[in-house]
Parts: sequence; C-alpha cells; structure tokens
Amino acid sequence: MTRTTGAKAPSPSTKGLSQGEQAYERIESLLTHMELKPGEYLTLQAVQDRVGLGRTPIVEAIRKLSDDTLVEVRAGRGLKVTPIDLVREKKLLTLRGDMERFAIQLTIDNASHLHVSQLRRLCDSLDALSQERETTLTAQDIRSFNELDHRLDDLILAAAAEPFLGRTLRPLHTIYRRLGFLFLTHCGTDELFHRNIALHRNVLHAILERNSRAACEASDTLMDFAADMFPALELTLDPSLLDASIEPFMQ
Repeated sequence: MTRTTGAKAPSPSTKGLSQGEQAYERIESLLTHMELKPGEYLTLQAVQDRVGLGRTPIVEAIRKLSDDTLVEVRAGRGLKVTPIDLVREKKLLTLRGDMERFAIQLTIDNASHLHVSQLRRLCDSLDALSQERETTLTAQDIRSFNELDHRLDDLILAAAAEPFLGRTLRPLHTIYRRLGFLFLTHCGTDELFHRNIALHRNVLHAILERNSRAACEASDTLMDFAADMFPALELTLDPSLLDASIEPFMQ
C-alpha cells in the first residue's frame, strides 16, 4: 500500500451547526485521521489554531470530547489525546455490536422518506468510491471512505431518533474510525479496502429493504471485520503509533 502523509482530512459538513458543534466535528476529524496523534499533549491555543475557531466553541467541544473519552483534560498541562488501548477497544467492540443492531432496528422502524433518500444517495457514493479507484490504495482513499462512513453513522442515528443512543454510540464510531484508519494505512490492501466498502453496502442495502434480520447479520459481519484488525495491530505496529508519549522502538 502507498502511504500518504501530511494530507488533510476531509472537512466534515458544518451546515446548520453551531460553532461548538463545528469545533467538535473538526477536532473529531483530526483525531480520526491521526493528525492529532494518540497520546499527544496539546495546549488549548494549539487546538484553537488548528481548528480556526474561537476559544468558547473550542472549550465546548473539548468538554464534550472529554466526556466521550476521546481526549483527557490535564490540569496545568492542557490536553492529552486519548491513546489507543487495543485491549479496551477490543472489549468495547462487543458493546458496539449490540448497540448497532438496536440502532439498525430503530432506523428501519422510524426512517422517513428523506432519510431513505439520503441513504440511497450514500449507497451510490460508496459504489462510486469502489468503482472509480484504479490505483494502489492511498491514505486519501481511506479518508474519503471515512467521510462516507461518518455520514452513514450520523444518518442511522438521525433516523433512529433516540438521543441516548446517539450520545453513547457516536464516540464509539470515532474510536473505530480512528482504529480503522490506522489499520488500513499501515496494514491495508486493496482487497481489504473493497471488502470494507462491500460490508457497509450490505448493511445499507438491507436497511433500505427494511429487512431487519439481514441488516443485523450484515452489521455483525462488519463487526467481525473490525475484530479481525486487532491481531495485525497488536503484532505489527510500533507502540508509539498507539501512544505518542512512548519512545519509538529503534532497531
């Protein structure tokens, strides 16, 4: 796989969002694409400079990200990006799987015509991403996929229309988007990338067909794909990629 460094993450849509929500989305994208590295220490001013918004919305976003366990606020030391804890994230995958099935069922029950229309367009976008690629997998391909995945997660939560579910599941989505970006960037292949897209399309198709059983089975298969990332991440990655505060191993 070709590694691309220094590229910017896709800008998340901010239409209709408050400045605090915009700040959250922008920081979330920086976290997901590891432009803010796991374990990295930052000042509030440094985050403000990266995001390009004022102090008040940044503080609001940081407070929410802290509640989501995505950053840690350190008194007198600024912020620390939460490191990647593979043991914890492997355990949380079981919780995510259960919640995804619940969200899918609510989506099938509650989705409006507008939600269905947006889901269809998203499915077309995933098809296009898969079909238009003719070169070796790059980090930009993964970023483009992550943006579509983010939209899919948000659409399912919006259609499910359960605020408690959204507050609980959204941080898990960020955790695994970051993990997936790390995995595909360092261990990914064209085959794995296309399989990942296909698994997401299977979930989407079953939702659009309002087939609860097929949708939940497709979601479980997607969770299995995520579980299969862990052995490679545990065996091949330098620990400093999981936590920037660890001294890189030099051979």
